[in-house]
Formats: sequence, C-alpha cells, structure tokens
Amino acid sequence: MVGDQFLVDNHTGDVADGAPKAHWGKRMRLTIFARVMIAQSALILLILVISLFAVGKLRLVSQLNTDALTLDAACINEEKRLQKSFLAEMRNAEKYLLMRDLSFRDEYENNKNDFNDAIGKISYAIDSERERNLVSEIESLHDSYEQETDLINFGEKGSDAARASLGEGIIQRANELIRLRDQAASHKTALARDQAASAAEVMFWLTLFGIAGACIMAYMHARGISRPLKGLAREMRRIGRGEFFRTAQGEGPTEVVELAGSFNRMAVELEHLDRLKADFTAHVSHELRTPLTAIREGTALLLEGISGPLTKGQREILEVVRNHSQRLFQSISSILDLSKMEAEMMDYEFTMCDLKTLIEKSVEAVDLIARKGDIKLRCNIAGSIPMFLADERRIQQVLNNLLSNALKFSPVGGEVRVGALPVGFSNRRCTAVEIMVSDDGPGIAAGEAQNIFKHFYQSRNQKPRGQQGTGLGLAIARHIVEAHKGRIWAESEIGRGSTFHFVLPTRTEMDSNEQPLSKLAVNE
Repeated sequence: MVGDQFLVDNHTGDVADGAPKAHWGKRMRLTIFARVMIAQSALILLILVISLFAVGKLRLVSQLNTDALTLDAACINEEKRLQKSFLAEMRNAEKYLLMRDLSFRDEYENNKNDFNDAIGKISYAIDSERERNLVSEIESLHDSYEQETDLINFGEKGSDAARASLGEGIIQRANELIRLRDQAASHKTALARDQAASAAEVMFWLTLFGIAGACIMAYMHARGISRPLKGLAREMRRIGRGEFFRTAQGEGPTEVVELAGSFNRMAVELEHLDRLKADFTAHVSHELRTPLTAIREGTALLLEGISGPLTKGQREILEVVRNHSQRLFQSISSILDLSKMEAEMMDYEFTMCDLKTLIEKSVEAVDLIARKGDIKLRCNIAGSIPMFLADERRIQQVLNNLLSNALKFSPVGGEVRVGALPVGFSNRRCTAVEIMVSDDGPGIAAGEAQNIFKHFYQSRNQKPRGQQGTGLGLAIARHIVEAHKGRIWAESEIGRGSTFHFVLPTRTEMDSNEQPLSKLAVNE
C-alpha cells in the first residue's frame, strides 16, 4: 500500500526497523476529528465565498436600479420643470412687454425663480461632462435672455428676434439634457439586467463547482477513513481463519494507525498462543502414547490368556479397556499427525495409485459399520479416471474419515453415496479428479460449512448416532488434500444431508511449483 506505513514483526511484536512509527512519518498524520474539522471548514468557506459574491452582486444590481428609478427619474423631472418654467417665463415676458400688466411681470419673476431652482437641482444631480457643459450653456443663454428682455428698465425693449433665438437655444439644450439623462437611465437599467444575468450565471457555475468540490472532499474524507478500516477488517477475518502471520498495514488517520498497531500485537500474541497450544498438545500426546501402547499390549496379552484363563467378567472388562485404549490411541495419533501437518513436517510417499481401488477398500472397511446401522452404501465411479501420483495411505485416510463421518450422522435406513469423476480437461487430458461422499444426515448450517474443517470443531446441528468424535478427522482430511495441491469443501442444506467434495490433480510427475487447484479450474 502507498502512504506511511508500519510493519510489525510477528515473532517479536516490535515495529520493524526503518518503518515509521504510528505517530511519525514522512508526512503528518491527521486524526479523524481533525479531518472532519478541515473538511467541514472547507465546505463552510466555500459556502461563505459563494454567499459574499451573491450579496455583492445583489447590492450592485440594487444600486443600479435605485439610480435608474430614483435619481435619474428625479433629474429628468427637474429638467422637464426647467423647460416648462422657461416656456412660461417667455410667455409672461412677451405679455408684459406688450400689455405692461404688472401681474405678468410677477408671473415672469416666479417663472424665473422656478427656472433657477430647477437649474440648481439639475447641476447637483448630473454626473457627466456633457451634461455640465449643457447646463453652463443654458445658464449663459438664460442670462443673455434676461438682459435682452430688460424687464427691470422697461424703457429699453430689446430685439424680438434675439429673444426668440435665445429661447430656442435654451429649449434645444433642455431637450438634449432630457435625452442624455434618459439615455443614462436606460444604460443603467440595461447594465443592471446584464449584471443580474452575469451574477446568475456565475452563481450557477460556482454552485456547480461547489457541489462537485464538496462531493470530492466528502469522497476523499470517507475513503481516507473507510479504506484502512476495510483493510483492517479484512485482516481480522483472516486472523479469524487462523492466518496468524498476517499483519495490518498502518495508514490513514492516527486512530486507525494506532488500532492497526494494537491489532498486529494481538496477532503476534495469538500466533504465539496457537504455537504453544500446538506444542503442548503434541507433547502431551507423545507422552501419553508410550504408556498407552503398554496398556494396549498388556491388554492383548491378557486376552490371549498368557497369564492364565479368564473368567467371562474379566474378559468383558479387558475388552472394554482394549476398545477404549484403541480409541484413545487413534485420537492421540490423529493429534500427532495434525501437529506434524500444521508444522509441515509430515512425510508423504507419492506413488501411482488407482482411485477406484482406494474407494473400494474404504467402502469395504466401513461395510460392517454400515450394515449394523442398516445403511446402504452406493458407489458410482466413472471408468475414465486415470492413475495419478498420490500417497495411497493418506488418501485412504481421507476417504475413511469422510465415510465414517457420513455413516456416523446418517439415520437408520439411510444411504451413503460415494462417487468419482474426471474434471478439468486440458488438451483432451483429464487434469483433475473429483470425489464426492454424500449422506442423508441432518445437514450443516450455512455458517458452519467452513468451520467444520477446523480441528476440534463440532457442528451444533449434527448429533451422531454413536460416540461423539474428536473433531480431527475433517481437519486432517483438509491438510492431506491441500498437501496434494487439491481442495476440499462441503455442500449442505439443513434437513437434506451433506455432500463432501475433494479434488486432486491427476499428475504423473512431481512438481514442487504446482499451485493448489482453484475453484475455477475445478469447474472447467
């Protein structure tokens, strides 16, 4: 795996030399809390940036709309008032000059004051150089108009043509002011509309990228935590299957690294305890075997009458002792064999063997037991099975164990079936053979199908008709089959019996590099 890791020596429990410790490495490890806080802070910051951008754009659009609807509209109204006031001023001036009525003079003065008030407000509201120039021209023309009218000195009338020309100039410039201000308002309205559309588009992309970024951050955060936890769970399952040599890789958050370290130390302790248990079992079995052999031999001598004739009661007692000592001897032998197999110290004698002959011998060996239990034995062996290399004695042991197991759990009047057929053809040549042993027993629960091949394991659902076994037969069978580069498994359904399968390669030469048969290779 990539990233900072640490490895644990399975024999010492120490961290391997050169490997980084749980809290040190080439890069700083973050705790789960720190990772969550960083991810949440990044999301909050992203939301804050989007929100601030949206607020800024909304303020700009609002300001443009306010300017267009309030300031510009007020300015246009004042410009229209200026135009209206000047037109009224011109009419009253001409009437007064013609009729010399003082009421027209007063109206003229009022109109002039309105004009000056409007021009003052317009000067404050405008914001372009062109408008300022027009206002200045209007003020200059208006001053000239007043001088030409000469209402103060009524004796000097002035020129009608000059007044008309000045008035026309003021009206034209007032119209130009209105046009420019209306154009500015339209421009601001269009700008606000464009800003709103631009803000909506930018907000859409920001939101889209924000959601994508949030999803990526959430994925990376979840993956950074779940991936090492899944790896640790996978190693735990392997430890549960007895693979104590496994070590969990320390990567991910600090808590996961510390958990992996504790797990590795636990695996080392479990391996050590398992080794002690195996050594103790083998030692005790070996120590028991010697006195047990003496008991068996002594019992046999007594039953033969070496020390004199026996009464019926004495013979019955000695028969019980012999049977139990024989059963105990077989159990101890099985324990010793299993210990050798697990330590890979078992010697196998591979020779060319005939599977049909081996099956017939095993069936013959258990035939008496089957007849006592009124159980039928049926064989179905394909005629195209070739001879192959195998340890006859050990394969015979596998067959005997499977048949004994099937008879033990079959009901009275039941049936045990043995079959063999070639599988896994390559270039028209049989590369493997499959052997099946079926019974009509109570079946095995789905969760126990793998556990039944562990030593000392007893199925809860199956109750034997006779004495309870030691739970070593299937474990020994598994080791023997795997030593032959084969595989063994069970198929069962509660209430419908069980079928044990094992597959062996039909090799004719020894190959130390040959790999165990996979399920795919068997089914092809």
